Amino acid sequence: MNRIARRLVALLMCAGACVCMPGAAQENSADAVPNDRDGAVPGQETALLTEFELADSSALDKTIVELLKNHVSVFHRPAEAVTPTELSLIQYAIRKEITSLIATEGYFAPVISFDVRAVNDKRQVRISLVPGEPTRVKSARIDFIDDAVPPDLQRSIREQWTLTIGDVFRDDEWSHAKNAALDRLTEQSYAAARISNSEAIVQDQSAELSVELDSGPRFHIGKLRIEGLHMYQSWLVERYHPPEPGSFYNRENLLKFQRELQNSPYFSSVTVNVEPDPSDAQAMPLDVMVTERKKYDIGLGAGFSSNTGARGEVSVQDRNFLDDAYNLKSVMRIEQKRQVGYVDMYFPPQSEGYLDSVGALFDRTDISGLVTSTTSLGAKRTITENEIERRMGLSFVYEESTVDGGPQTLARALVASTGWTKRKVNNAFDPRSGYIAQLDISGAAKAVLSDQNFVRLYGKFQYWLPLATRDVLILRAESGVVLAPSSSGIPEEYLFRAGGSGSVRGYSYQSLGVNQNNAVVGGRMLATSTAEYVHWMDGNWGVAAFVDAGDAADSLSSLHMVQGIGAGVRFKTPAGPIALDYAYGREVQQWRLDFSIGIAF
Repeated sequence: MNRIARRLVALLMCAGACVCMPGAAQENSADAVPNDRDGAVPGQETALLTEFELADSSALDKTIVELLKNHVSVFHRPAEAVTPTELSLIQYAIRKEITSLIATEGYFAPVISFDVRAVNDKRQVRISLVPGEPTRVKSARIDFIDDAVPPDLQRSIREQWTLTIGDVFRDDEWSHAKNAALDRLTEQSYAAARISNSEAIVQDQSAELSVELDSGPRFHIGKLRIEGLHMYQSWLVERYHPPEPGSFYNRENLLKFQRELQNSPYFSSVTVNVEPDPSDAQAMPLDVMVTERKKYDIGLGAGFSSNTGARGEVSVQDRNFLDDAYNLKSVMRIEQKRQVGYVDMYFPPQSEGYLDSVGALFDRTDISGLVTSTTSLGAKRTITENEIERRMGLSFVYEESTVDGGPQTLARALVASTGWTKRKVNNAFDPRSGYIAQLDISGAAKAVLSDQNFVRLYGKFQYWLPLATRDVLILRAESGVVLAPSSSGIPEEYLFRAGGSGSVRGYSYQSLGVNQNNAVVGGRMLATSTAEYVHWMDGNWGVAAFVDAGDAADSLSSLHMVQGIGAGVRFKTPAGPIALDYAYGREVQQWRLDFSIGIAF
């Protein structure tokens, strides 16, 4: 087969593969191949190099221009020698190709023309396109084969139909609307639902749409089938609240169950799956496939913080302590201004939804002239329900403290505590919208192993407001009060100091508080606030400007909201944004560099 014959076959195959919707119109009849002279330049009947370009592209919608340049074949091949006959066939194929492409964007009556010019020994073919008026949705009907689908669910699916009357009829949006309607049915116990029929009738720049949904049977959850367990027993998976056998299938409940398993310390990967076989509709098995994490983890770390200086750390974790799913964690961290070691043991989660833990801690700090050595033992219960975390705890704290090399003082407290945190952000590690709210209440009594009666109240709120395309405004406020006759006998852990990263930048870490000799100790009052504007540039880098204010004191009358202002850079990491800030403390009239990583709390 010679070159011309091969090209003719290829072009006719391309033309035959195109689909033309009813009501479509073109400049020339789409069903007739142009004659041999269509587009030929007089006096040039031999093969000449021919190149193609899109004319008047600035007058076209950018989406259409991008579609044509990416998908029309003649724009992706170099100039080649063709005869007038071949050029006519190529133009015919181009019409078909362009008509099919822009139909996906809702244009079914384009006008396509060619301007063929001879330049030296070449032909230049400029393709002009007038897409015409877009086709818009005239009506949309959603029907259900099975009358057993509850009327409220039918109504909800119809109300949430996304391709509404007056919208431009585009292929992608048509497919999305159908699939979205089907998804709303399959996620609500009709796991085997399908689209039995769909039709789009296009006529005179209007489209009449109809979709028919076959719900199939309503599915119930059956037995749990677990694969991948080696160290643990099946009861551990069952503690993470799988859907009850006999309950109606609900996709969101399965996803919630999978998230809880994935967020546990025991599994590195989790897949929860069902096979919607209509014969199993009354008891559809729930398949859970897990990959267990390693029993032991040993970690070594190093870092630096402007608050406490250089840091070295070693950690050990045993996820199956006592061979009964107890999760044991121990950490030893040495910093320039702080040395801390702790051991925590987390019990397996309970079926009632709470997580218990016990722990021991030793913490020594040397900050702003105050040296403290704290030993504590405690137990805590945490209950997490969706966005809300509730905490209850009891701990005994024994503290030795020295102010600026003076005599040592002791403080003991048996502290009962309760707390509540709500996290409603778009991304836990890199929030751009939403908020986090926290409230904690704790207290001790002299009658029970404590040196002072006190009640401590603490609250914090942080809000992320997205602005423009990449910017975000961050607002933060925190306050606290300790209700007690005096600070004497209260461990520093339950008093307040401020300053440094995450507090009032431009001031040294915990340098705002009650002045005692040449040191700063904790007070019974706290108030801080922040307003920060962050602009994210291309990639992971951003810049920020901020204003901080706050103080810690022993009484409301002595609380002075000192200010810090500054600017900094941000860099996104998987653990949260790294912040490097240069801030001016107006009270101390000094500039200070502050460094932190992660969100505030």
